[in-house]
Amino acid sequence: MEYFKFLSMEIALEILTGLPTESVLECKLVSKTWRNLVRHPSFSKMHVHRHLSNPDSDSGKLGFLALSRTEIGNNENFRCFECNQDDVSTPIESIRRINLASPFSYTIIVGSCNGLICLSGGTLRPYFICNPITKEYVLLPEIKINSDISQYVVSTSGFGYVSSTNEYKVVGIFMLKKTHFLEVHIYSLGSGLGWRNLGNFDCDISNFFWEHRQGIFANGALCWLTLENEISEIITFDLSEEIFCENLLTPPPSPPESYSLGNRIGVVDGFLFFAICLVIEGVLSYDVWLLKKKNGNHDMKDQGEEHQSFIWNQDFEIYDIELLAITKSDGVLCLWDKYLNFYDLKAATSKWLVDLKKPVVQVLPHKNTFVSLKELGEEGTKTMESIEAMISH
Repeated sequence: MEYFKFLSMEIALEILTGLPTESVLECKLVSKTWRNLVRHPSFSKMHVHRHLSNPDSDSGKLGFLALSRTEIGNNENFRCFECNQDDVSTPIESIRRINLASPFSYTIIVGSCNGLICLSGGTLRPYFICNPITKEYVLLPEIKINSDISQYVVSTSGFGYVSSTNEYKVVGIFMLKKTHFLEVHIYSLGSGLGWRNLGNFDCDISNFFWEHRQGIFANGALCWLTLENEISEIITFDLSEEIFCENLLTPPPSPPESYSLGNRIGVVDGFLFFAICLVIEGVLSYDVWLLKKKNGNHDMKDQGEEHQSFIWNQDFEIYDIELLAITKSDGVLCLWDKYLNFYDLKAATSKWLVDLKKPVVQVLPHKNTFVSLKELGEEGTKTMESIEAMISH
């Protein structure tokens, strides 16, 4: 502290913007000088740029957002927790409870991307976007569909980020009963255009939504798992081009003892994974495959008829479906009901790490940042004073 005050503002900003988000929040409490630096107009942009352009800036820590719901009164609470990829003995760094006042009586997490959280209350409800660190939020307008809601079978949605244009997009999709056409609406934060109706897409996928009501965001695209005649396929919607990819992504081959209805997709450590559900002598397990780059191209588009830029890699077998993270010491962090479990792949052993007390109904990767809705240009941005973070270990 004694020597820090002699540094120029440029150097001081360079030092503080290199710190993790949680450390920056603590720095604000150290002194007025540090607080003013954190409040500097350029601080947020500098911090976001450094940490989003360098995924390894948080020393191997991976964050998650979990939603718990009690059976009585549907009381909800949100928590964030971190996984340390480097330390097999203490993989859980901390658990934070977020007092996030959702505007919906029954909340669904649509997605979490670069610190922004997208929530929904169900079909045709407005979407709620917030950043629990900056306390900014916006309630998007309702989607105006072309027909009466009774004409649709089900709906789905997704939330993701286009790095090339620095755009965050919300997608709402509705399936028409008679034609099975997909009516697609999209909202780009800060564009000022509101919801845009992209029209109807003719997709021959009658079971499009049943496995994942919310799209899984990976590699610049939203993904859903489909099932037709016990054959699984993955449909992808490219957020940059705002179109469905022409060719469905074929999952890895399933063995005879697989149970197609139990197959799942998700994201772990930035990779899309496909978990093949296996039932052997009454025991349920999941054979996990990761979709990894075959060459330098990291986007879902331009991958050709057979998705040439990506290839499925068979990694391991687990017994809990909520796969969260893979540690550098060949361990796997999973969630079962309300328990965080750790599997040691080398020793073929498992142990319970943390009892979260309440069953978790949704869990997604989440990274705390200072991404600002105001700076993105979202005019309806407001501040929610009731969002607070309480840290517990």
